[in-house]
Amino acid sequence: MKRLILPLLLIAAAIPAAAQDVPGEEPGPVVLGARHMVIEFLELDEFQIDAWDILWEDHLLAEEPIKEQIVEVQAAIEDQFAGGAPDPETLGLLMIDRRALGEDLIAVHVFYVEGFQALLDEEQAQRLHQIRIAERIAKFVPAFKVFELVRR
Repeated sequence: MKRLILPLLLIAAAIPAAAQDVPGEEPGPVVLGARHMVIEFLELDEFQIDAWDILWEDHLLAEEPIKEQIVEVQAAIEDQFAGGAPDPETLGLLMIDRRALGEDLIAVHVFYVEGFQALLDEEQAQRLHQIRIAERIAKFVPAFKVFELVRR
């Protein structure tokens, strides 16, 4: 397990957050490379890959209208403040709407992640768990490098 941590950190660092896919558009080379790395690392079979592709696209399509609504509500909130004296009732309702939309977005993401996990066998699920651990500890590695507690 200890031998896997550094390779896992490297894999986690190699997939930038900017590699977000957009529904209806062909994925770029970063997204395709990241997809290949996930497939290779988890050793997904063809059924799992096909199911994941559908799950990913459905996830993106479900997120899109929520993200658009969030932008609209956020603009309305900012308009309230731009006027100098926001109406407390209107602002309160907008804040409630914004929170609810954020929760909807989280629910879509959780459904996607749980669906992906359901596609995995026990060994693959363990590998995904290792990646999640690596992601949590990755921010500490530079500090350990400064004091030469890990290889530079």
